Amino acid sequence: MPVLFLILGAVLVVVIALVSVGRVVARMATQSRPAIYELPDAVDWIADRLPDEVTARISYADVARILEWHLDWFAEAGLSSRYGEELGGESVADDAVGVEDAAVEAVVARSLATKGAPEPVDVVCVLDLQMKYFEVIGAIDNDDHGNAMP
Repeated sequence: MPVLFLILGAVLVVVIALVSVGRVVARMATQSRPAIYELPDAVDWIADRLPDEVTARISYADVARILEWHLDWFAEAGLSSRYGEELGGESVADDAVGVEDAAVEAVVARSLATKGAPEPVDVVCVLDLQMKYFEVIGAIDNDDHGNAMP
């Protein structure tokens, strides 16, 4: 009789464990992975995809500088957060969503104001690939109209 209770108890423990693990797996399957942006990875990914005429004019350091300017703009607009922080609420400017053109204009203006910075056409090429990189890592989602939506 004690052996029967021992076996029944073991089966009950295994069933409870399987149900618990199944619930967690199901819940995690519906949650999106957090997008983690690493600047060196972004620089490599973008530099590898730049047109040859652009790579002839700019270096990896130039790409990194352009990306840093772009990230600065996102931070000023309230469209970025530290790992683990939620994005939204009062930290996002009312007109900040969907203003990719404003970001490009701001970064191009910063490039023009900086001596020895890349040409505007090179900046635009890098920023276009930056937005594609954001999609690849899951940081943004593109709606059907091609507008980046955070």
